[in-house]
Amino acid sequence: MTAVLEDRLDATDLACDLAGVAASPGGAQAAASRVVNLREVPAFPIPAVEIGALASMLSTVPVADVSDVALVNMVSAWQQVLNMAQAAQAEVIREIEARTTDALARVPDEVACALACTRRAATDLFLRAWGAGQHPSLTDAWARGAVDARKVDVILAETVHAAPDAVGAVITDAVARAGDLTAPQLTRHVRAAVIATGPHVAERRRVAERSRRSVELVLAPDAMARLVAYLPAEHATAAFTAIDALAGHAAVDGDDRTVDQRRADAFTDIFTSILDRQTTPDGTPLPRRHGQRASIQVTVAATTLLGLDDHPATLGSYGPIPAQVARELAQDATWRRIVTDPTGQAAHLSTATYRPGADLTRTVAARDRTCTFPGCRQPAARCEIDHREPYDHARAPGRPADAPPGDGADARPGGPSPTSLENLHALCKHHHQAKTRRWWKVTWDPMTGVSTWTDRHGLTYARQPERIHTTPDAFEHRPPPPPGLGDLGDPPF
Repeated sequence: MTAVLEDRLDATDLACDLAGVAASPGGAQAAASRVVNLREVPAFPIPAVEIGALASMLSTVPVADVSDVALVNMVSAWQQVLNMAQAAQAEVIREIEARTTDALARVPDEVACALACTRRAATDLFLRAWGAGQHPSLTDAWARGAVDARKVDVILAETVHAAPDAVGAVITDAVARAGDLTAPQLTRHVRAAVIATGPHVAERRRVAERSRRSVELVLAPDAMARLVAYLPAEHATAAFTAIDALAGHAAVDGDDRTVDQRRADAFTDIFTSILDRQTTPDGTPLPRRHGQRASIQVTVAATTLLGLDDHPATLGSYGPIPAQVARELAQDATWRRIVTDPTGQAAHLSTATYRPGADLTRTVAARDRTCTFPGCRQPAARCEIDHREPYDHARAPGRPADAPPGDGADARPGGPSPTSLENLHALCKHHHQAKTRRWWKVTWDPMTGVSTWTDRHGLTYARQPERIHTTPDAFEHRPPPPPGLGDLGDPPF
C-alpha cells in the first residue's frame, strides 16, 4: 500500500536515510527532525526502520498542521509501530518460554497476573508468540510491522493442519498477501491454499474442530446474556430447526411476540423444564456437583425480596441484576439463608473432617463466587474446594494425641480448624494443580479477605474478596458516633 504526502523524496531513499540516521548518536531525534522537516510520509510499512526511530518521528509530527492525507498516512505508520511492538513483546515471551519448564501451564498465569488480564488472553499471547517463532518468514514480517497480531493468528490457525511439507510455502504466500487482504479475506485465502495441499486436509480439519464443540455463556448489559454454541453444522441446523418448529407452534391468536422472541422463549423453556424436573428428556436424573442439585443461585437482601428497597441482587456467575428480576425468580424458588459479617463476607463455619460437607461447600462457593486465583472467572460452583493450608491427615480426628504433627494448619496448637470457611477457597482444576505443584503460594488475610498469590519470581498479586451482597449505601462514609454514645446495652424492654 503506497501513501506519499509529497513527492520531493523517494520512499526508498527516505527509508534508508531514516535507518542510517537512527543508527547514529541521538539517532531517533535526528531521524524525527529529518522526516518532519521534509514533511514526507513514505510507503507503508517503512522498510529497514527501527521501532524507536519511527515512533519518535511520528510523535513529533504536528497533527493539527498536516493535510488530511498525511493524517491517514500517520494512522498506517502508527499501526506499523503497534505491529512491531507486539512482535517485540512476543520475542520476550518466547525467551520466558525457553527458560521455563512446563511453560504452557505456567507462563500464561504469570503473564495474566502481570497484565491484569484473563488467563485465556494471556494464553493467546503465549501461543501466538510461540507459533510465530516456528516460522521465520512470519516472525520477520511481524517484526517489520508488515502484519498485525490478528493476521498472525489467522495464518497460524489456518495452517495448523497443513501438510508438513507444504506449510512453509503456504505461510510465505500468506505473508506476501497479508498487506492487501483483510483478516476474513486472508482466512479464506489461506484456507483454500491449505485445502489445495491435499484432499485429506479438509477431513482432518473437520475432525479436529468437531472435538472443540462447546457452549459458552457470554455476559451482556441490562440483565441479558448470550448463549453461544459451537457445533457441527448438521447438529446446529437440527437444533435450530427444532427451536423454529417450537416457536411456530407458539404463534397463536393474541401472541404479539416476534419470531425471534418466540424462538428465544422456546429455547429457554427446554432447559428451565429440565431444571424443574431435575431429569434429562429421557428421564435420567441430572448429575449433581458437590452433592448439590443443578440450580441457579440468586443472592438478594431480605429487605429487597420483601419490596422494602430496590438494591441490586446477584445472579449466579452472571453478576448484578435488578431487584425486580430477583423478585420474579423468588416466586418459584427454594431459599437458603447465609449470614454475613459487616464487610459482606460469609460468617464462620467449620468442620473437623477433611471433606467440608454440603453446607460448608455451598457457603464457600457462595462467598468466593469464582476461582480465587487473580483474574480467573471460573464459577465457584464448577471449581474444586481446596484447603489454603494443607489438611494434616496426621492430626485428623481419632489420631492419637502423641502422634507426630504434620505440616498442615491444624498441626499448630490453637490454630484454626483445618476444614473451615477461613481455610477453604474455590480453585478451578488448573489453578488447584498449580498451587499443589508449588508453582504459586497463597496467603489469606482474615481481616480483609484478600488472597495474595506469589509466583516463583517473588512477584505478588492480590485477589480482592467478592462481596456476597453489598447494598449501595454500604459505600457511604458515615461519621463516628458522638463521644459517650458507644454500646448502650440492650434496650429497656
